[in-house]
Amino acid sequence: MIDSKTKERVIVQIDEIHGPYILIYNWEDADTLDDVLCEEYDILLISSCSDELHERGSIKFYFGAIADPVLLQKILDEVVLYI
Repeated sequence: MIDSKTKERVIVQIDEIHGPYILIYNWEDADTLDDVLCEEYDILLISSCSDELHERGSIKFYFGAIADPVLLQKILDEVVLYI
């Protein structure tokens, strides 16, 4: 997936405590991606938006410590939000 604000590929990152997560820099992208991951792939996630992220219009999606980051990246690479 390409973030529409940054024009960069969304990369799965790892938090030592919470496991894999991604950072999305556009709320519209985040809302659409949330729908796609939950409805099409049955992926559960938790969204987090600190004050700093909120001011930038960004959001983090956490997938949990047992999620497979390689599989998540593969799925994200297949997602195209806008044509």
